[in-house]
Amino acid sequence: MTETALTFSQLVERLGGFHPDNIESWVFVKSPFTLSHWTMNIIEVLLIFGAVWGLRHSLGHYRRGDSIYLGFWLASVIFMLALEIPVYFPEKLGAADNALFFIHNEFSVQFFFGRAPLYILALYPAIMYAAFVLVRQAGLFEQRWGVIMGALSVGIVHHVFYEVFDHFGPQYGWWTWNYANFTSSLASVPVSSMVGFAFTGPIALTLATSVLVPKAASTSTQKVDSTRQKNLKFAMYTLLAGLLTPVIFVLLTLNTWFDLLGIPLTPRSEMMGSVILVTSALFISLRQFMAQTKFSAQGLLMFSRGYLGLFLIVFAALWLYAMPDYLSAIDGMTTQGSPIGSLPYVAGCMALAVFFLSREKR
Repeated sequence: MTETALTFSQLVERLGGFHPDNIESWVFVKSPFTLSHWTMNIIEVLLIFGAVWGLRHSLGHYRRGDSIYLGFWLASVIFMLALEIPVYFPEKLGAADNALFFIHNEFSVQFFFGRAPLYILALYPAIMYAAFVLVRQAGLFEQRWGVIMGALSVGIVHHVFYEVFDHFGPQYGWWTWNYANFTSSLASVPVSSMVGFAFTGPIALTLATSVLVPKAASTSTQKVDSTRQKNLKFAMYTLLAGLLTPVIFVLLTLNTWFDLLGIPLTPRSEMMGSVILVTSALFISLRQFMAQTKFSAQGLLMFSRGYLGLFLIVFAALWLYAMPDYLSAIDGMTTQGSPIGSLPYVAGCMALAVFFLSREKR
């Protein structure tokens, strides 16, 4: 047994064990009534619903001639596959045998030999897409340096919503981290996850999509392209955007910049660098939102604000449910042996999320 397989087995046992058929199958379906905790059903429905609603929203814009929304939605799926699968099987890419960073628990539908629940595959086109739509409809891309400013804001908006989820999941065994492979953590969440995936990932996806997908409408060799030609160009540039996103993502990570600058990656340097990076982007994004938007309750039932509002309400209820276990935890562990997240950080993210939801374009 390789070190990766051994680590996977150890993490599986920490979550209570998987059905043998799950680990041996490309696709595994389990009764939703037999999951290890009822909150897992909630997150499955919430994220799959968001991905489907987002697809419907993006298709409506595509039919009206605006391809950027569907391009982002599809590129997010490509990004997910390009990023998640190597993380599940690091040994296949020549990484060290002990390079497994985390595993997901057993949900209703699993892919890739128990590694990827369906709800995780829906995570990218649900929250990332909704964050992109919110920022775009707020008008933050319609200014000087709009792509860069918009991408930073997408990163921040995604971060504040995602961290409400990221700090909740470990408490009820939605996944477990292999903490030995991380430099530093805030409560139960590795800092590299909070900054890398939750912040840098959506920035990379926004940059790639915003630069490449519009080219599909501007590379015509004829005055009028056929519908087939337009769709083919759109598909090619969207595929390229999705595949380029992991490259941009790696280039933007703190680890890459620390290596380039010769800065040792220590718990202190990673934490300080993360705080400076996210706080700076937050300050810029808040200034942009204040300048480009106004307070308004209109449009709260439309896709981006409607879905993210629902997301926030659901997690507010989940966090209220989790309070007894959270408050009785000792040394960061509940009586069930699960790690807890950072409630102060989540509270701050929720406050910022309410601010973003309450703004619309002037």
